[in-house]
Parts: sequence; structure tokens; C-alpha cells
Amino acid sequence: FVLLFSVLFLVVLGAAIVYSASSFKADNFVRGQMLERAETASQAGDESKSEALQLRARTVDGSMYFIKKQAVKIVIGLLLMFLVASVHYERWLGLSPLFLLGSIVLLVLLFTDLPMVVSRDEASRWLRVAGFTLQPSDFARYALILVLARFLYEYRDTLDNWQVFLSFLAVVFVVVGLVAFEKDLGTAAMITMVAFAIFYFAKVKIGYLFLTGMSFFAVALIYLQLNSYMIRRVMSFLKPLFGSGEQSFQIQQSLISFAMGGPMGVGIGNSVQKYEFLPEAYKDMVFSVIGEELGFLGTLSVLLIFALILFRGMRVAKQAPNGYGRLLAAGITACIALYAFTNAAVALALVPTTGIPMPFISYGGSALVSHMIGIGLLLNISSYSKPANAHF
Repeated sequence: FVLLFSVLFLVVLGAAIVYSASSFKADNFVRGQMLERAETASQAGDESKSEALQLRARTVDGSMYFIKKQAVKIVIGLLLMFLVASVHYERWLGLSPLFLLGSIVLLVLLFTDLPMVVSRDEASRWLRVAGFTLQPSDFARYALILVLARFLYEYRDTLDNWQVFLSFLAVVFVVVGLVAFEKDLGTAAMITMVAFAIFYFAKVKIGYLFLTGMSFFAVALIYLQLNSYMIRRVMSFLKPLFGSGEQSFQIQQSLISFAMGGPMGVGIGNSVQKYEFLPEAYKDMVFSVIGEELGFLGTLSVLLIFALILFRGMRVAKQAPNGYGRLLAAGITACIALYAFTNAAVALALVPTTGIPMPFISYGGSALVSHMIGIGLLLNISSYSKPANAHF
């Protein structure tokens, strides 16, 4: 229940911060949409409709546009979380190859010209299905955790064989490679770190992990050389206060947000940075808005709650009834913790900008729903856990 209520608290806090951070942009977006429709009606010769739309655009309150969409995703996430929590986790592990295969198919679809593929900022990372936009990499991440948790335990006695290890590494490389070629190196790096965490918990030889890590690092450097905009991100990180360009501007505004918040913050809803000063204020940079509105104490409280989730998740892993549950719980917990603290580090200019959302708080459907599914799995493992199992 500590784990459950910690997550629910973050979801509620996230909804409040997303509403505050997105209200100004949402209002402008809704008004802009109406004015575009008015212009279209005018060009079609329907002046009465055009005037009605223009009048409505001046009076409409569109500030709740994004939070309404987020509320739908929260409800879907809660329903799926409780559904997953009600089914024994070993059943989900049994279906893990199908989940991974389905995720890979969705990732491959992003390289096609199908109408369902959505492109933004020269990157194709999203699919539009039944009116919803989803990011396949968010679900591929958890499908990979399920597969690794199942088969690393099943082959635990042969993991010292480098050929067996390479077979697992090949599965990771397929997922990470597809995500990286979508020009999403940040997510690819996060999935790689989650996979390495599970390898560590499965007691894979440290030498294997070291050599593999160096190889992945070398490949990442080559990939950076082939994508100049990623080099600019690294350079903006190295000189955030005096650099120029979009990335340096985002980091500068993020730090300004924390400075404006001070110890206690300016209060929820009173952010100034949300008025188009801070890019991605309600998405990847939502932690900066928390810093401005809730201050140092608010940001520290959020990080402490994530630390509590990390502690409880690892306790669930330690007390799990078998190795499947241990690896699965540890992998899910590591995933949520890595995403949370990496997002905070980006907002504080401690690591280069990666576009990683904060779990349960940032605006977005796929990330929120997938993390809540992960919490559902953790809750199910917890229901079978016993302190007597904590000998591992």
C-alpha cells in the first residue's frame, strides 16, 4: 500500500502541475484552431460561420484542453494497473515473447509511410491508433523487461557461457537499435541501462557487462557523429549558461525556473515560465515547473517519493517467492528510478538533454500507461511476497 499510494500521489500531483504548466499553451492552441477554422470558412464563402468562430475564439476558455486528454490517459492507466495486478505475474511472463514480438512489429511500422505513423520534428516515433497517439518504445521497454526476467532466470545456470549471453544481448540490441534509428538516442540509452541492470541482478559476469558497455559506448559515439543535432545537445550541456541555440535556451530557462522557485515556491498555478519561456514545460521539463511552483522543498519531496518507490520496489524484489519475481520486480523498479532521476538531472543541467519524461508526472499517454502497468506487475509480485523469502 505504501508503493500504491506513493504512485497515486505522484499521479495526482502530476495532473495538477500539468494543468498549471499547460493551461496557457492549451488556451492559445484552442483559440488558434478556431481561428484557422474561421479562416477556412471565410475562404469557402461562409462569412456567418467565420464570424461566429472568430467571436467564440475571443471568449472560449481552452486552458483545460491538455489536462482533459491527460485525465483520460490516467483513467486508462489506472484500469490497466489494477487489471495487471489482479493476474499472477507468471502468466504475463508466459506471454512475454508475444509482447516483445508485437512491440518490435510496432517499432518497425515507424519506418513505413503508413497513415498511422506520426512525425514530429523530423522524427517518426509515434503511431495514431483509434484516436490515441502512442509511442511503441514505451511498451517495448517493458516487453523487454518481461522477456529478460523470464529467460535470464530459466538459463541462470548457463549465463557464464558467452554464447548464451550474446543471444540475450542480441535481443536487447534489436530493440535498442530500432529505437535509436528513430533518432531517439535518449530512450535507447535508457533501455540499455535498464537491460544492464537486469543483467547485473541476474549475476551475469561483470567482465561481460564491462566489455559490452564499452562496445555500446563506442557505437553511441559513432551514432552521435552521424547526427549533428545530438552533438549540439552535448555542446549545449557543456556550456549551458553561455551557449546559444534552442538546447542552451531550454537549459537556461530550466535553471531560471528553479531560481525563481526559491525554498518554498511561488505556488501551484503561479508559474511564470509556463508562458512560453520554458520549452516543453508540461512534458519533459515538468520537474522545472515543480521547482518554480513548489520550490526546493517540493522538488526534494518528489525525489524522496521516488526514492521511497525505489526502496519498496527493491523490497518487493527481495521478498519475491521465486527468481522470476525477483528479476521482474528489480527490473521494473530500476526502470522507474532511472527515468525519474534522469529527468530530474536533465532539468538541473547535470546531464545532456535527452527528452526523457518523468514517470507518473509528465504529460503523455504511452509513458504514463506503461509505467502504471509496471506498477501493476510490482503490486502483483508484492501480493505473493513474504519476508521469509528475503534470503536472496
